[in-house]
Amino acid sequence: MRIAEVGFPLLLDRGFDYEVPAALASAVSVGTRVRAPLGPRSAVGVVLSLRDGESPRKLKALEAALESEPSLTPEMIELARWLARRYCATLGECVRALLPSEILRKSERKGAAAAAAAAVFGELEPAAPPAAAFELTPSQSGALARVSSALDARRFSAHLLFGVPASGKTEVYLRLIRRAVADGGQALFLVPEISLTRPFFEHFSKTVFPDAPAGTPPVALWHSQLGQRERREVWFGLRRGGVRVVVGPRSACLLPFRALRLAVIDEEQDESYKQDGQLPYYHARDVVLQRARRFGASVVLGSATPSVESFQESGGGGEIELIEMRERVFAGTFAPPVRILDRPHSGCLGPDLLQALKDRLERREQSILLVNRRGFSNFAICRRCGWVARCPACEVALIHHHDGLLGYTLRCHHCGRSGPVPKLCGECHKDALAFAGIGTQKVISELRATLPGVRALRLDGDVSAERGDAEVYRRFLGGEADVLVGTKLVAKGFHFPRVTLVGVVDADTMLHMPDFRSAERTVQLLLQAAGRAGRAEHPGEVLLQTARPTDYAIQAVARGDYAGFCRQELEFRRELRYPPAAVLVRAVFSGKNEAAVKSGAEDSAAVLRAALGEESVIGPAPGLLARYKGSHRWHLLLKVDPARLDAARETLRSLDPPSSVRLKINVDPYDFV
Repeated sequence: MRIAEVGFPLLLDRGFDYEVPAALASAVSVGTRVRAPLGPRSAVGVVLSLRDGESPRKLKALEAALESEPSLTPEMIELARWLARRYCATLGECVRALLPSEILRKSERKGAAAAAAAAVFGELEPAAPPAAAFELTPSQSGALARVSSALDARRFSAHLLFGVPASGKTEVYLRLIRRAVADGGQALFLVPEISLTRPFFEHFSKTVFPDAPAGTPPVALWHSQLGQRERREVWFGLRRGGVRVVVGPRSACLLPFRALRLAVIDEEQDESYKQDGQLPYYHARDVVLQRARRFGASVVLGSATPSVESFQESGGGGEIELIEMRERVFAGTFAPPVRILDRPHSGCLGPDLLQALKDRLERREQSILLVNRRGFSNFAICRRCGWVARCPACEVALIHHHDGLLGYTLRCHHCGRSGPVPKLCGECHKDALAFAGIGTQKVISELRATLPGVRALRLDGDVSAERGDAEVYRRFLGGEADVLVGTKLVAKGFHFPRVTLVGVVDADTMLHMPDFRSAERTVQLLLQAAGRAGRAEHPGEVLLQTARPTDYAIQAVARGDYAGFCRQELEFRRELRYPPAAVLVRAVFSGKNEAAVKSGAEDSAAVLRAALGEESVIGPAPGLLARYKGSHRWHLLLKVDPARLDAARETLRSLDPPSSVRLKINVDPYDFV
């Protein structure tokens, strides 16, 4: 008897055995999508394994094979099993992550067009380096040679490209991609934001395959905002081997590569590479490394401010090789000096920062102001009794916004609830409301009031959602504004040649967050922002307004010493047993009944303490966001020695909170709210 193990893209933690009828024997192979009976109905699943033998019980038979070519390769099936083990997810959830919904709903389109496209793809050769290519710096040449040797040997290798801003990492990426696809290999290029995919896609399309026929691009985009048809074409193009280079955010790491040779993760430290909103809660960096081992591919992690975990792994004894690029590409340009300023007691912009902005206006140069909060003010508070306007569904402070013709509103950044600003305090009913904190809108308002005639643009999550980053980027690059005011979006990998000043309005914002990564995130953001200044012929300057000038994170930014910061941070984490010294796991319990949520969290904590020891469990306690969209939330943390992670996962899987309580288990969490 031929037996197929079938996994279904449902919340099921195992595959199910079915008999393969003789009529389907030639059509069913590992990775094939099939239809099979599941309970009282039929469902579509994927064949995870095949074997010959006898079953101790009577098996139901497969009903149909839905494709002639398997959707999942054996490598992807092993990836699904690894994802389930690593991130405490069910096997069904991981299968679903590897098969996008539009692939599951429709069978593959067949016909001569697909075959013709595959034939055209197969004939393409990557472009040779242009004759007038600029000469590489010694750092670039060294980085290229060290990765190329592993790439040519077709063996797994991982490299941390630790390069200062403007050191020319992109040119190294480009030449490595050319090398990887020269003989039929495939390359993956990950970026942290969807807005960054288009510039890299266009650059690689022009320089790697400039002669590709229209309609058959071997360089492809992948992200959630593409239409179903576009995503299907990329998915099947990769599976057949026609698509040779993919540019996308974290979800692209799950695509069906056939011959992966190179994976590049640009800005590898960015927290957006961690999936927190949908199961499985994977980290793209770990997924890429896992897949590269199976393919014998090379991985390049690029950053001017790498994650503390990657920095430690590259420090000797780990599997990641450290490659440093300390010099800027453009001769005569240097890292801009950083000056620490006192944060003003009133207003947003202190006198030194204002004067620096005036100087740039007079010289017709551009400036960037970093503000790590969107909106106008952070919250509305009563000066008389201390009442704060809060979201009734999430119990967090409502953010003060200016919404154009609607005027001023209060908005919840978690559930989206919005309403007018009350005239009176909700507690003492007095006319004593004040608005505290600084947001991007408030900085824009003060900037225009103090520097009449200044042309300012705003870039934050609100603007990005309404109009997209690309439009703001185009206008600022084209000289339509003197100052760009924004959140961390302005610190991304944009190149603005005329920017000579970066001002940080409040450098302490993230240092106050209850998160063991708060110092790391602060230093990364500030150094990334600083890297936007002085990237061309004019020297740059960085001004940090802060109330904590002696903090070790702020001092590291002032010195430009990220490696020194990492070494000090690693000492702190070893002492407190935070990653990478231990594996952190967060369990979040939520539901409408607060008593049931609390009871489920406390009972689960007792089970974990009995199995793992008192010192491994922190909590439980109400979440920082104790209510979210009407649900109550409690959480607990586990600090687990890597050698005991498997045992911890088994205990976590055994937890059985009340049926009304939802349990979310997140391994290596980045979000503690």
